[in-house]
Amino acid sequence: MPGPLQTTGEQIGAPSARSGATPPLGVGSIIRRYCAVWVSYALANGFLLAVYPLFLRARGLDQFEINSVLATYFAVTFLTDVPTGAFADAIGRRRAFVLGCMIRLSAFMLYFFAHRYAIFLVAEAIDGVGTTFCNGAVDAWAVDELDDAGFEGLKDRMFSRSSQLMNLGWMVTALIGTWIADYNLAWPWLCGAAGFACTAAVGAAVMRERRPHIAQVAFARIPAMVGERIVAGFRLGFRSRTILLLSIANGIFFAAWAPYWIQWPQYVNDAYAVGPWIIGWFFSLFTIARLAGAEVVVRLAANEAARPARLIVVAATMSVTFLAGGTLGARPCVVIGLFVLMNFAMGALDPLTRSWLNEQIGERDRATLLSFHSTFATVGGSLGLLAVGAYADRAGIPASWQVSAIISLAMIPCYWILHRQAGAPAIIPVPASE
Repeated sequence: MPGPLQTTGEQIGAPSARSGATPPLGVGSIIRRYCAVWVSYALANGFLLAVYPLFLRARGLDQFEINSVLATYFAVTFLTDVPTGAFADAIGRRRAFVLGCMIRLSAFMLYFFAHRYAIFLVAEAIDGVGTTFCNGAVDAWAVDELDDAGFEGLKDRMFSRSSQLMNLGWMVTALIGTWIADYNLAWPWLCGAAGFACTAAVGAAVMRERRPHIAQVAFARIPAMVGERIVAGFRLGFRSRTILLLSIANGIFFAAWAPYWIQWPQYVNDAYAVGPWIIGWFFSLFTIARLAGAEVVVRLAANEAARPARLIVVAATMSVTFLAGGTLGARPCVVIGLFVLMNFAMGALDPLTRSWLNEQIGERDRATLLSFHSTFATVGGSLGLLAVGAYADRAGIPASWQVSAIISLAMIPCYWILHRQAGAPAIIPVPASE
């Protein structure tokens, strides 16, 4: 493990006091540690997933203000995602992850005490910074360690299993969060803050890095180093056609689905009018559907050539069911059934894209390029929240879902181009230091 940061060195990358690398972990141990970190992270985050928009509405925010608060989160992650990914590359994935958890803890505490729109914007900005410190760090750590351990083949199964476990974690704490919210809508924020403290401890304990990164850091050199890595990350990201198309599809996905995530709890709460607890059960139903979709990916034969076709089918299923749900918005029971199928497809999408993306990236710049990928999500999410949210204020939530479904269809051309693409290199051949 890398030692504590110090300011006595004159250069970035001064040698560690300990020479040599520790023996690599076994493949099974790496996968278990990877899943443990993501499950802990999901448990901490899950308390708010089902009641977040209801809390903001209860604190006096209208629909546009709710959308703009979440858009602030996306805008902040857009500005900080690549720099924090470069930071993780430079000083270690474990440090970046633990720091991100502690920043998110502070944001959750600020949310608990906030009653004014401006304070919610500040809290969301802080949470965005914390999230970007965590983004990519765990995936990058796991893939690097698996490569060191000699693992060969596609990693679809690992990403699918982690996605299933994360969804289970979200389901458990979302149920707890909605039950607590029946007494006080602010209490789930306290539960989430405690969860991130526990997650930081889990990450510090299990994310052992075989190669020490930096033991001494000249802080005056960090801005220049981060700038160099940002430029390299964007250069390499745009150079790889596969990474670029997967990133564009990711941006389209978030433009279409970010509004849905904060709209469906309000739709369910208004349609059934029995209290926040019902949202937790519907959230669990949708989660089970996503788990089933991820399980299908696990059981499919690993076939790299079949990925684009599978993603086309998944994207089409999601879009069509979403469009039907928006069209039949006056019949909530039918909408719920359609959304179960939609979440089934969504559960298959995540492990397919995460595995494919990670296998396109070289070890040296993995966290930076993962952040490049998620930057498209932040831009898409921000634009989608503001545009679709403004339309929802005029036409209603179901009508806005029809617009989102049409946006979602734009993912299909990206996957179709990849389907037609032949012989793309698996690893970016040009190092960032070029």
